[in-house]
Amino acid sequence: MRPPLPAYLTTISNSRALLAVALDWALIVACFVAAIRFSHPLVFLLSAILIARTQLALAVLMHESAHGTLLSYRRLNDIAGQLFAAAPLLLVMDFYRSGHLQHHRAPMVADDPVATIFGIDDYPVTRRELVWRLFKDATGIGYFLSARNLVRTRQRGRNPHKSAGHSMRFYAIASIVAVQSVMIGLLAAAGHAALYFGLWILPALTLLPLFGRIRAITEHAGYRASEDQRFNARTVVRRSWQTFFVGPHRIHYHIEHHEYPHVPFYRLQQVHALMVQQGRLPAANLYRSYGQVLRDVSQLKQTAEH
Repeated sequence: MRPPLPAYLTTISNSRALLAVALDWALIVACFVAAIRFSHPLVFLLSAILIARTQLALAVLMHESAHGTLLSYRRLNDIAGQLFAAAPLLLVMDFYRSGHLQHHRAPMVADDPVATIFGIDDYPVTRRELVWRLFKDATGIGYFLSARNLVRTRQRGRNPHKSAGHSMRFYAIASIVAVQSVMIGLLAAAGHAALYFGLWILPALTLLPLFGRIRAITEHAGYRASEDQRFNARTVVRRSWQTFFVGPHRIHYHIEHHEYPHVPFYRLQQVHALMVQQGRLPAANLYRSYGQVLRDVSQLKQTAEH
């Protein structure tokens, strides 16, 4: 039985959450401004990479909203999660929430929607297969394969989404249309409407799935279902440029998140320190880099084949 946490570790700070949202969008705006002002391929490439990373950061904030830990008022939490995080990514937060909470009930079981959609239920794989999967993501193929997996999962009755109420469904669709329209409108007014496709849609189809797959692999790939979720998740313990790109908003403290899913993201590092002090983090599931995880989940099967 997991020990209870001090109350302050589950306290939601609206100001810290709103600051995180503001900083993410400030970085996105800065990337578009840089690409407009400095018309150079390297600036465009750097902007695309940073925008894809920040799209992943928005996905993490949507995830936070799905847990009800973004803002302290539930309705505002849901509205902000949809408007500022899900809608920019053309997603409906309520649909995401039902599948994600199913994942939290039993990660890596046969009907875990996260394992199915990200294709992480068959690790370890060969090194060649891992490279091929990452290549498909980087070229946009993986995005459409993941979308196909999502459709098939829902058709088979796995990941059954609860129907959102009519008002919330309308709000979700309206928010997606509104956000995308504002982005296109602002870029068109600046004379650079094409950047919507080049710096928003293209990274969302390529680099975002690449970062997202590496994150998903790191979190659970190679593990089997376990009643004690500390043993089928990983934590990357050292913050670095790798966590900036693949584990934004401290989502790399993933064992801690599964143990205490109602802890806001900005307190996960403190939960990590507490669990270390209590001796409750399995050493084998703690990593210092994403590269180390990728080597482990692609090396074991190769070794076994020789």
